[in-house]
Amino acid sequence: MMFFLEKNDLPELLRRASAYFEIIAPVLVNEEPQLVSWRGEDLALGAPNPLLPPTRLFLPPRETLFTYLQESGLYTFQVPQVKERLIVGVRPCDLRALSLLDRIMLSEPADELYSKRRRSTAIVALSCTEPSESCFCAQMGSGPEAHEGFDLLLTDLGERYLLETGSPDGIMLARLSEELLERGDDAEKRALMRESRERILSARPWLSQERMRSKLREIDWRSMSRECISCGGCSFVCPTCHCFTIADLGLPDGERIRCADSCILSGFHRMASGANPKARPDERLLSWYMEKLEYMLSRAGMPGCVGCGRCERVCFSGLHKTDLFR
Repeated sequence: MMFFLEKNDLPELLRRASAYFEIIAPVLVNEEPQLVSWRGEDLALGAPNPLLPPTRLFLPPRETLFTYLQESGLYTFQVPQVKERLIVGVRPCDLRALSLLDRIMLSEPADELYSKRRRSTAIVALSCTEPSESCFCAQMGSGPEAHEGFDLLLTDLGERYLLETGSPDGIMLARLSEELLERGDDAEKRALMRESRERILSARPWLSQERMRSKLREIDWRSMSRECISCGGCSFVCPTCHCFTIADLGLPDGERIRCADSCILSGFHRMASGANPKARPDERLLSWYMEKLEYMLSRAGMPGCVGCGRCERVCFSGLHKTDLFR
């Protein structure tokens, strides 16, 4: 189902949805777009994609898996409650990242907290009509248009949005504000998506998934590793990175926490004996790219890079990773 929605009416649609969901939406915080709990602030849907991806709402950088309480030698455990949420403004590249994480985190044995969050979250996606300079989603097959994985999809047509439903939840959300909607069609959207796709492809005509995989073993990783400072920033903003470490804090009462980790970091591969099979930074750098372009593809049927460009935006060394494959 397709509808036209005036831009000024979107906040009202979200206010009505807030009776059922916590609304998570992009707003400007210190002039930067961030996904936050929305309380009626001006939406930043026209800003660049937030640096911290929406997948971190499902796999937070730090989370409590459960708390434990000991009494008379017996332990009781409590698992955190999960809220019903509506995430607004999820780009097609991040939808693809969520689809990839679903294949990994929901395969048996499924990750319990990730599964609960996915089941309790609705998504309002946003077509990319104005891609950023760092985007290469078209080359990775993940954008700029979304085809699945959303409940509602917004496409910016200038003075109004095209709103499309993608699930029963999406139809329910649309019906909450049906008097704000009028029947629409996707003629304008198709033209905008063609233009956006051509802009992305023309910005990096040398880039393709096949070329990236074929060039992996030709790159001088030893030289590259002298520029990379192994900070792990690329992993922590990557929407598909999902490595973690677990620790118990507190005795006899406390909590078990899970924190994001990165194979770029020097201690990630270190064993209890002290041996480190990937002690050299060039080995870790190659491993990170192999995971993105080969290992995830083999394991989940999708490459682990969705072309969002966040790794280039956050890199302290100024490495333009797509230039490696020229």
